[in-house]
Amino acid sequence: MKKIICLTVILYFFTSGFSQSYQRAAGIRIGSSIGVSYKQFTTESRAYEGIADIDIIGRNVAKFKATFNYLFHYNLQPEGLAIYGGPGVSAGIYISGDFRDKLSTSIGLVGGIEYKFPEAPVVLAFDWDPKFQMITNAGLMPASFGLTLRYSF
Repeated sequence: MKKIICLTVILYFFTSGFSQSYQRAAGIRIGSSIGVSYKQFTTESRAYEGIADIDIIGRNVAKFKATFNYLFHYNLQPEGLAIYGGPGVSAGIYISGDFRDKLSTSIGLVGGIEYKFPEAPVVLAFDWDPKFQMITNAGLMPASFGLTLRYSF
């Protein structure tokens, strides 16, 4: 019984259910790529995100890509803190290196954490977005991390 009460108290203090404190946000993303991001909530706990970026893969190798993620959000405490995750797809074209002018497509899973500042229209997010790339340079691309700073409106 003590364990159940303890677990209930912990869950109460560390979760606040499914809801977000903003409807849409746009901003910049840096990490293993550099680009822009737009996020729009469709329900209290689900959102989609579009990203357009330049993926810097290695020395003299880069690609421009567009990514679409479908995200499931779950809020935590303190207010404004949330974890999220979901599937995604992307398509791009290599703009330099051995694969220049070749197309690339991938599927992936994204998982991250974000914080919406309560008194400001600012959202800060960090995520990991491993992908399985197909067509050109096929294989698992696990090193895809990003820090995103968005303006919510």
